[in-house]
Amino acid sequence: MNVKRAIGVGLLTYLVSFILGIIVMFAMGVDPSQGSEIPKSAFIVNIIITLILAGLFTLFYFKDKKIKRNAKEGFLFGIVLIIMGFILDVIIFTLTSIMTSTQINILEYYSNPIFWLALILFVLTTTIVGAIKEKKKKR
Repeated sequence: MNVKRAIGVGLLTYLVSFILGIIVMFAMGVDPSQGSEIPKSAFIVNIIITLILAGLFTLFYFKDKKIKRNAKEGFLFGIVLIIMGFILDVIIFTLTSIMTSTQINILEYYSNPIFWLALILFVLTTTIVGAIKEKKKKR
């Protein structure tokens, strides 16, 4: 695994997902700072967008010829993205709480069962992309 590339692509994935997620929430009339009051429909739309981005950025990760293209590499890349997402979420939630002088509860966000389903689907997506890339390589 190319950890530096995974981190770089991970940062890009998070940034694009974050920006698109906020745009979607504003378009749906949802205040993103109200973590516990986000409607299920907004979560689902953002999950779909995130899964599409996960697939696209996994393809981008595999553009490096030195990286093995297989399900294991896709899985590991997905895990790196999740770890980075968690770290960046904590930083953003903390900074937002400090800057707005309001208490934003990250545990409410992470306690939503839809969030956990999204994580599973996220890693599944990166793993499947890796498996598909491996099969294409063998042809």
